[in-house]
Amino acid sequence: MYDSGMAVMTMSEARAALPEVLTRVALGEEITITRYGSPVAVVVRPDIIWSRPSTEAVMDETQGLLRILRERARRHSRSLEQELRAILDLAENDPGPVPLPPIGLATVRTAGGSTWPREEIYGDESR
Repeated sequence: MYDSGMAVMTMSEARAALPEVLTRVALGEEITITRYGSPVAVVVRPDIIWSRPSTEAVMDETQGLLRILRERARRHSRSLEQELRAILDLAENDPGPVPLPPIGLATVRTAGGSTWPREEIYGDESR
């Protein structure tokens, strides 16, 4: 399988190399296409989209959650409604994750030129 992560291409690069893009996607790679530096599309194989969970899978998940809730209610000697209310109250009062401190960046000046070759920046060997 070709999957080496998600490649990023500009719209004009993708247009010029459409057969290669489709070959890479068929081999399992996901390719993000950008316009003016912002992602506008992701090209993936159709089976990735078609393999979404079915209604049966969602119902199985619901049954599993109900089984867990009933067990918790039994352990806490509560009704199912009381247990669910306790969980919802806890969720409402939870402050959530502690925000990370801001990252301190420093400017570093180097002697000499600061130009990098295109291959080092884009990794494309000047397509």
